[in-house]
Amino acid sequence: MQSKWVRVGSVRRFDNIASDKAQALKVLEEAAEVFGAYQTWEREVTRWGNPRSFDSYPFRQDLMDECADLIQATLNLVAALGVEDFRPWMKACEERNRKRGRITK
Repeated sequence: MQSKWVRVGSVRRFDNIASDKAQALKVLEEAAEVFGAYQTWEREVTRWGNPRSFDSYPFRQDLMDECADLIQATLNLVAALGVEDFRPWMKACEERNRKRGRITK
């Protein structure tokens, strides 16, 4: 059974961040790269069938790398806006998703 949690750990922000349009656009750029890596991974899984029947590791690794970059870019923006503890926002997000029925336990 899979865990209901994904552990991320603390994310160190970059040294030079700013609460500007470029910082916000970096999040969008990284999200697009996540989607591109997902498309590549999905294409290979579809091509070869069950992902366990071929070595999907490089495609999965690329996707995970892009996800990490997205989290980094997002938290750089959060830090640029002066937030050092994002947990209250994540708790509020979880509560909204419970109300929407996306989290049931």
